[in-house]
Amino acid sequence: MKVNKFLITLSLSVFAGCVYASKPIEPIMVTIPAGSFDMGDRANQEAEPLRKVTLPEFSLGKYEVTVSEFRRFIEATGYKMPNTCHHEISSGWFTRTATPGSWQNNSINTSEYQPVNCVDFKAVESYVKWIGEETGLPYRLPTEAEWEYAARAGTTEKFYFGNDPEQTIACEYENVADLTGENVHQRDSGASFVNYLNAGGKSNCVDHAGYASIVGMYKGNPFGLHDMMSNVMEYTADCFVGELPMGGHATAKECKYRSLRGSDWHRNAKPISWRPMRLADFDAGGLEGFRLALDGKRTTDSSSTQIFAQELAQAQQREQQRRDAATPNPNPVTNVQLDKVDGVVILNWDESQQQGVQSYRVYRNDAPGTRFRLIAANIFDTQFKDANADFHAYEYSVVAVRNHEQSDYSELVTTQAGVTAKIPGRIEAEAAFTMSGESIRLKKTSDIEVGYSVTGRGGIPAGATLSFQVHVAQSGEYQLSYRVSSPRNTKGFIVLVNDKELTTSQIAETGGWNNWQTQKGNIVYLQDGEHSITVKSLDNNWKLNWLELQPK
Repeated sequence: MKVNKFLITLSLSVFAGCVYASKPIEPIMVTIPAGSFDMGDRANQEAEPLRKVTLPEFSLGKYEVTVSEFRRFIEATGYKMPNTCHHEISSGWFTRTATPGSWQNNSINTSEYQPVNCVDFKAVESYVKWIGEETGLPYRLPTEAEWEYAARAGTTEKFYFGNDPEQTIACEYENVADLTGENVHQRDSGASFVNYLNAGGKSNCVDHAGYASIVGMYKGNPFGLHDMMSNVMEYTADCFVGELPMGGHATAKECKYRSLRGSDWHRNAKPISWRPMRLADFDAGGLEGFRLALDGKRTTDSSSTQIFAQELAQAQQREQQRRDAATPNPNPVTNVQLDKVDGVVILNWDESQQQGVQSYRVYRNDAPGTRFRLIAANIFDTQFKDANADFHAYEYSVVAVRNHEQSDYSELVTTQAGVTAKIPGRIEAEAAFTMSGESIRLKKTSDIEVGYSVTGRGGIPAGATLSFQVHVAQSGEYQLSYRVSSPRNTKGFIVLVNDKELTTSQIAETGGWNNWQTQKGNIVYLQDGEHSITVKSLDNNWKLNWLELQPK
């Protein structure tokens, strides 16, 4: 009797699959040798003090834990996961509140081999406990010290691949905010990395991933670990404290904040010393994941590990083939010129000489230093007229398009602001024709009204200035009002007219950054005509939406 080899192979495959499905997928591990290193960074206050840390040999996951691995935990335990997550993206990036979405169904992951996200810390703890009990091995999260030691892998520069000051090689090693992501997010939601402080802008390279990537698609560090500084931020075993803990490890029965390490696809390359954190009870998010650690060296790989490694390699190969087949982004548009005729902004630029460039797109921001917004697409010649520009100053950029992929942005061209407000009336914060001060920027307001507010790291910094061009219709006394938010009482600001001090206004605590109030200042006298009004900050911890001057 002949034996059907196909049926035997199929039966064995099904049998192996059943056995495999009943077990955890143990992580592919890398042995990290014992050693000492200088932990921390004098250039980062939260990464001080710099100290020598010595660690014994341990093992660390070669990759971040994937959706496929996490699925075994859910199927085996029936663990109740959150059904909402901070994962959906709009033009202002992530929504303020969690929306329907889960570890297996969210707007970021599309593959079983991407790092699992939309997991809160309780779920991470439960996964770690489960895999330890099922395997008999004391799997755990790495400490901050272990994570940094493993990420540095014997290097001492900003990144394990060098300092990379222009961030031109980061995409070879990590999945960061890049030109691919800029293309994808402008297309999907109108979001931009450019001038987005939380992302730090974008790296000047192409990594072929707009969201989280299949793990292991980029070069590893000298220890052979992948995605240590990107893809998703990784929970550690430590509580977060304001400076590096003694010995590089901080634990407590209850943490107010949890320490994470590494960056994610949503930001440009961050230094190894960067220390993000989350509230201990933070809702599940689209940027947080984890990898596992183990004391000592794991001597053998389980059958589940070996099978997973084969499946992952196949997924990586398919993804690499897709990336290899992608058409390179076209070169940036050159020689963009701006003119303004009868209130219409006219842009002209040089025609692209690259083969396959099909059209152009024009981007504009609502005020200098804010994020780009697409205002025109499918432009087939080298001129564009913007009849919807008002008295604000705008920045424009033009991109070339080939096979639906756009170039990087051209050099910016800027209109000059005219009269930004008529008095009596309101002066919107985004109408400033100049802004100065460390970290000062415009941001979509959280107030009930649309538009922008002025803020910075810790609010508008002391010494910052905002200048506006106004036209006063009639000489007289005017009541000054201002729409602000502040978590505490502040010294406020000085108002100068034509560089001469007019009045000082204090700001009362409003109940928090997102609680806005209209507060009144002094009554001031203004001469009719056109004037420059400057607001000079005397303190930090406040944000401004608008000023208003109405007749007394």
